[in-house]
Amino acid sequence: EWFKNKAGSNPTFPSERKTFGFEAGKVFGDKHVLPRVEASGRWSNIPICTPPRATGAAPELPTKATAAKASATNGNAAKPEKPHTLAACVWASATFHTRGNNRKVSDTMERTREWIEYHLLAGFDHIYIYDNTHANSNETDLIETLSPFTSAEVTRIEWPSLVCNNNVPAHENTGERSSQYAAENSCRERYGQYTEWMAAFDTDEYFVPMGEYDNLKDVAKDAAKKGTHVLSFHSTRAYPNSDFMSKYYDDGECGQKDNPLCMAKNDNATFLETYNCDFLPLPKPDWSERAKKQLYQPDYVLSHFVHYSTITKGILETYQESELKGGHKWQIRYTEPKKRERFTDEEKEAVLIHTKTTVPGNTKGYFRVCKKGYEATWKEKCRVGFPIPGNVLKNSSTPEGYEHNCYTNDKVTNVFVPKLRELMKKRGTFPGN
Repeated sequence: EWFKNKAGSNPTFPSERKTFGFEAGKVFGDKHVLPRVEASGRWSNIPICTPPRATGAAPELPTKATAAKASATNGNAAKPEKPHTLAACVWASATFHTRGNNRKVSDTMERTREWIEYHLLAGFDHIYIYDNTHANSNETDLIETLSPFTSAEVTRIEWPSLVCNNNVPAHENTGERSSQYAAENSCRERYGQYTEWMAAFDTDEYFVPMGEYDNLKDVAKDAAKKGTHVLSFHSTRAYPNSDFMSKYYDDGECGQKDNPLCMAKNDNATFLETYNCDFLPLPKPDWSERAKKQLYQPDYVLSHFVHYSTITKGILETYQESELKGGHKWQIRYTEPKKRERFTDEEKEAVLIHTKTTVPGNTKGYFRVCKKGYEATWKEKCRVGFPIPGNVLKNSSTPEGYEHNCYTNDKVTNVFVPKLRELMKKRGTFPGN
């Protein structure tokens, strides 16, 4: 009876959608028990249906019979092997607006193909895409974008839930992307049982194996052997490398053909190589913890929220359980032991490169503000990278007078970009194919 509208008839969708997103009021009326989607965005998290099966030969879900059998063997039964070691959850939209609705970004489709290809190369087994496109518009969704990939590599979930607001964090009514938070929790709840490690991050964030590692699986496996359940990554924003950009005009804020005022990424350049230009050297500073992203074990992390493992088995551990296990002192105010949750060694294990799009308009006046000796302000500063030769800062500049201002990752340049380009060309997803 809960799922009938106020007229008493079965729910029907309106024939003409005049607004975007899922409208609970029109579908269920105003008498339904569950909260409005605008307030929660969590319809798909309601545990009514059995969680979907993972692609491939996933183990059967446990039943009372199998649980009893395991108990009868005094816990000596081998733990079922999960089909995946690494899985990623991504909330994405074909187009979106930056915080505060400042600028529209429409490179998601191109970005997503490259991002998926790279992370499959770097060791992820499967990627779950929560497609939020239809919450914002009736534009083309990500189905065609994902078509080059197999079902064993990528799963798309239609996710039209709305965000509460898109304000900047400093706004008096701070930004609240409830749809993203719900998507992440849905992914962990549904698919966490099929993977040893999981991460929820964005298509502008790249996890890069470092040191002797060429695969993130090995990073995660070695961490698990040492009792680590959560690996955190510092996050600092990189800017586009001028070597992969060209002058740009739009007959508007970026000037005209005879006087271009901006720069834009070259069409034949990958996002990874373009934004392999960080204004800070490794290791990254402590303040970059505030926007950290995490790779975690879903069997240990029972609830995750963007940057944090909010509920873990460690938090739920009782005093008696702690005494039996030993190894650390039980406390009323719980802090995750460093052994269980820690930051990666960015030079020997893995690092995060945040390739957030710098739209052409944000580079306006680069020929002035990027010159050596220019005194930057909060509003006017250089947002274009000019790589420091050899990554050794010497207070130098280019022949044109632009200050060398960013550090490149040699492993990205010499190992991953060539492999990424080759794989994208083979699959037919490289720009220009």
